[in-house]
Amino acid sequence: MMRQGFRRRPTNRFTLCLGMGWLALLALQIQSRGLGGDPQQIAAWWSFDDPAGGVVLDSASNREDPLEGNYTVVEGISGRAVRFDGFTTALIRRFQEAPCIEGDFTLDAWVAVAAYPWNWCPIVAQERGEEAGYFWGIGPQGHLGLKLSVGGLWVECLSQDPIPLRTWTHVAAVFIEGQGPKVYLNGRPAGQVRMEGGLLPAPRTDLRIGMNRKKVIPAHAVPPGAGTLPSWYALDGILDEVRIQTAGLMEEEILDLAGAVRPKSEPDLPVRILPSGPPGPGRFGAYYTHLEYYKEWDALWRVADHPDVVVQFDGSPVRVVFWRGLRYSPAWVTENGLWLADQSGESGNEEGCVEHMQDIHCLYSHVRILENTPARTVVHWRYAPVSSRNRLWTAQERTGWAWWMDEYYTFYPDGTGVRKLQWRPPEHGNEFPWLQIQETSVLCHPGQNAEDVLEPEALTLLNLDGEMRTFGWPDDDSNNTRLRRNMHPDPSIVRDLGLEHPVIQVVNMRAEAKPFLILEPGNKPLVYVGRVRPKLVDFPAYNHWPVCQILSDGRFAQAADRASSFSISYNTPTRHSEAGGKTWAAMLYGATFEDPAALVPLARSWIRPPALEIVAGNGENLGYEVSQRAYVVRRTGSAPETAIELEFRANPVSPFVNACLILQGWGSGEVDIARDGRPLTPGEDFRSGTVRTPGGADLLLWICHTSESPFRLTIRRGGFPCP
Repeated sequence: MMRQGFRRRPTNRFTLCLGMGWLALLALQIQSRGLGGDPQQIAAWWSFDDPAGGVVLDSASNREDPLEGNYTVVEGISGRAVRFDGFTTALIRRFQEAPCIEGDFTLDAWVAVAAYPWNWCPIVAQERGEEAGYFWGIGPQGHLGLKLSVGGLWVECLSQDPIPLRTWTHVAAVFIEGQGPKVYLNGRPAGQVRMEGGLLPAPRTDLRIGMNRKKVIPAHAVPPGAGTLPSWYALDGILDEVRIQTAGLMEEEILDLAGAVRPKSEPDLPVRILPSGPPGPGRFGAYYTHLEYYKEWDALWRVADHPDVVVQFDGSPVRVVFWRGLRYSPAWVTENGLWLADQSGESGNEEGCVEHMQDIHCLYSHVRILENTPARTVVHWRYAPVSSRNRLWTAQERTGWAWWMDEYYTFYPDGTGVRKLQWRPPEHGNEFPWLQIQETSVLCHPGQNAEDVLEPEALTLLNLDGEMRTFGWPDDDSNNTRLRRNMHPDPSIVRDLGLEHPVIQVVNMRAEAKPFLILEPGNKPLVYVGRVRPKLVDFPAYNHWPVCQILSDGRFAQAADRASSFSISYNTPTRHSEAGGKTWAAMLYGATFEDPAALVPLARSWIRPPALEIVAGNGENLGYEVSQRAYVVRRTGSAPETAIELEFRANPVSPFVNACLILQGWGSGEVDIARDGRPLTPGEDFRSGTVRTPGGADLLLWICHTSESPFRLTIRRGGFPCP
């Protein structure tokens, strides 16, 4: 592949001369390491054996070059090697000391790629734009490429096949005047461009290994791409035995180089798993922790010991993770480590999407634990949606306040969590062109495809009558549904669901636990499952979120090499208004190990809770708060309350399925509870907790009970009289 645009320029030739003594030492090193090559032709050789003090020795010239950024010394193909971090690692040789290649040349190295770069990234490069010099590197889809200025043309020679991931690969590139460039994988020809002409070098340009000389726009951005910006990145993987030779080697010589040494072990590339804390059931509640992903990513973060939050349930192996890698957007993690997350407040403007996903350093996103009692746990996530240009959405011009979102997650021992989103809409003139607050996002660990995490019959919707419909993929024989994404309308999206009033959504992950979502009536979902295909590269799957550090509001995954996400549905939760000009919405989350139909009573109990009546005792019934999944009763009178009797008028339409009871002003201390006169067992039938307030303390009671008939609860301090 060639691109024109530059006239032919004359070239000046020179040769790099070495003393005979040094040539002898170089020949001895070649022999001892078994790597092959002619010492008289080797202009540079970085073996990465001992980058002590942040410098790497070039054995051909006996020069030391600075190795910048974060890196790890690991076992190499021969001796030691360097694992580049994908973010900051670069080796730079100043042009005054660089071997200015003219005429025929050969480049070779050993690589083990952990993830393909966001766009082209050099193994070795000494180029000036697309005008002069050469660029030998790896592309965003894993192809090996030699790009260079030949005879007034900028020529690109690419391998037909990508470099395989997570395995040692010998890579080489050869340029011979009159024949053109050729690239090799493991000693075999992989791509060639036949052409006449000589190389136009870039002698006054620094030579770089492992990183571009300027920020580069990530490739394969989601159209229109306004939110994808030039970014820094580096090779992500191991680099070893990088050599530059001042001769164009023949095919059999390249094959000899590739076969001169065999890997002693698999490359030191630890498996990357999104961190979710210890597996299995744990003590119910939330705790602060420091979740570790992989060494190179973790090293970027300027955080202390407790930046993340994990919620565990004592009756379920499922947990909920608030982690920096998701900008603290919570994810439900199944018993076998599959992740399901959720889109949060999002809008957009001329800069692209404005959302929490663009807050790659969590500058505006933080999480804190508000309550942690045996009865319930409350986690608060606060964030300001932001563009990839790090600009907030101005909500009020005169005060300078931006758009902020507060999300409260109230978790209960039965493995559920109520999500309440709260925000203040912008003033007139700064309105949202659109606002999205819920979209179901499936996450993949590096190495996973859709077929690894999601059942083909991927999504089930139900209504309160128990009617259901399941949606699967693929919906036809097409393999690339990315092209449909920007169609209006997208034919892959199911709008006519064939189901009236759906309020329950179950995601059929390849796990025993199936995450679910329950919404208030009025929801109008869209189903995206028709876009999904088994492999990430065949449909709109994205790797700009989670965990990535490039500036992008949308980038299509090119392989299953990075953590990725894809959406399968969009819901429109009912919005409510409250004092202070605020808007809020509530949803109920969890994960079920039962048939989806078993969720109908739970949904009814939350959407149509049974009426509560105070039968005896002093108190004011403040009603049922759907945003807390709780009944609220306020103590009346000045004397401390010692007993109260409540009746829940449950029936099949409005069943009682577990609930929280908030007794405001009751203070702290233990209580005894009886249901229809039968004493309940603490920890089994109910759990209690206390939340201190400026005016005293509220008593929290978690009632573990299911009923379609009325029943009474008697709550008493000091116990019940003996029968």
